Amino acid sequence: MRPLPPAVAARLAVVGGLPLPVFNAALSALASSDPSHAHLPLYLFRRRLFPLRRPDAFTLSSLAASLLPVIAPSSWFLSAAASLHALSLQLGFLRADPVLANSLLLLYLRAPTTGLGLARRLFDEMPERTASTYNTFISHSPPGSDLWPFVRRMLSDGCAPDRFTVSAVLPVCSSARRGRELHCFALKSSMCGAGDFHISSGLVSMYSRVGLPGLARQVFDGMEQRNVVSWTAMVAGYTENRMFEDAIDAFRAMWLIGGVLPNRIALISVLSAVEALIYLKEGKQVHGFTIRMTLSEEVSLCNALIDMYAKCGALWYAQRIFDDGKWCKDVISWCSMIHGYGLHGKGAEAVALFDQMHASGVKPDSIVSLGVLSACSRAGLVFKGLDIYNSLVKDHGVHPTEEMAACVVDLLGRSGMIEQALDFIKSMSVEPGPSVWGALLDASVIHNNKQIQDLACRNLLRLEEGNPSNLVSVSNLYAFDGSWNIVEQVRVKIKQGELKKTPGFSWINPT
Repeated sequence: MRPLPPAVAARLAVVGGLPLPVFNAALSALASSDPSHAHLPLYLFRRRLFPLRRPDAFTLSSLAASLLPVIAPSSWFLSAAASLHALSLQLGFLRADPVLANSLLLLYLRAPTTGLGLARRLFDEMPERTASTYNTFISHSPPGSDLWPFVRRMLSDGCAPDRFTVSAVLPVCSSARRGRELHCFALKSSMCGAGDFHISSGLVSMYSRVGLPGLARQVFDGMEQRNVVSWTAMVAGYTENRMFEDAIDAFRAMWLIGGVLPNRIALISVLSAVEALIYLKEGKQVHGFTIRMTLSEEVSLCNALIDMYAKCGALWYAQRIFDDGKWCKDVISWCSMIHGYGLHGKGAEAVALFDQMHASGVKPDSIVSLGVLSACSRAGLVFKGLDIYNSLVKDHGVHPTEEMAACVVDLLGRSGMIEQALDFIKSMSVEPGPSVWGALLDASVIHNNKQIQDLACRNLLRLEEGNPSNLVSVSNLYAFDGSWNIVEQVRVKIKQGELKKTPGFSWINPT
């Protein structure tokens, strides 16, 4: 918190004698001037105004607004919100002023872990709820909240949803039927006009998210005008639905036909499509865009470029971006480079970079741990990988995941240490999942250990109800041994579950 300038502090010392409208204006000015002075309006109210005169609803609304810039709501924040709520009830303002009620509602929603219940109680006790009240609750609800009951309640209260309501509900809509309902409502309410980029772009993202890219394209083509948000939604939608060629074509049309320069999110989205197709040439073109648009120091974009170059086989370019000291690396940056080394079989370099990350003070997480363990497995660094795993769990406090355990089993199994891999599985604190038994099965097949192979197959048959990949492998193994009765049981299990194995494919892209 920065101290106030002496001249300002001297003026505030006499602020209590000002007329109430002037005092309210001073509170509003303080609330919007500097987030580090968020405590000052409440201090002035308690020490200068409240002992002398009765505040009005605008005073309390200004006090509530002054608390909103607080970055990390704490118990002090929630206590202040509850005090304002109590005073509003005591003075009778809460029932008469919906603006004040909405301000208090927003305060409670700023602390979702402890304030959500209080926000819901305040919402239910409001004698009159406006469209702004519903929009506040819907747009600031925690991620994953079911918002449809509030939309239905909004309609039953006679409040017509507006553009803000539709814009807040679209990003959390995960049902095609609900999405079509919102789309129909937006069309009937004339929300998809020439200047309504936000609603139309939200519809494009929603249809892409529910697996209907064709409808997303129809909405996109029906837009009279398109901005960078609209084009980015279309590029990201194609990428999300694994229509990578279409994503690259949309990205090209964005700036060649639409005349719209891509932003950071559009560049990251098209890079995901580029790396999936291993189009190194197009990846370099996107990299050139980032340099020309002075985005080469954006952390998330640099991370995407490192990942793209590593997966396209150009590890040297990935190293060059990573070693550039002009941008500030985060844990994802280190993770992307470690994964890149592991993908190219450079286990020693991955381990060295992991040690460098630790020395620089970056705390590893489960994703980084998985990357370095996978690199050790591919490079055959058995004992180094085991040392890293033990250090991660004991020294760094990383909670071992099933994927990490599968890497350790694969690490031991590839080197022929099948019995040690089985002992590791038995020592796990949680029940091993399909990926762990799948790694053990692969190792037992490679080293022709029939006993461990049968054990892994039995556990996979017990666990793999929804994934046909390992079940097909089990079926093929029993067929190779001539155990046709077991093969028939596995095939029936696959058919009964209506499971379908995604066919593999490969190609060479000469560049």
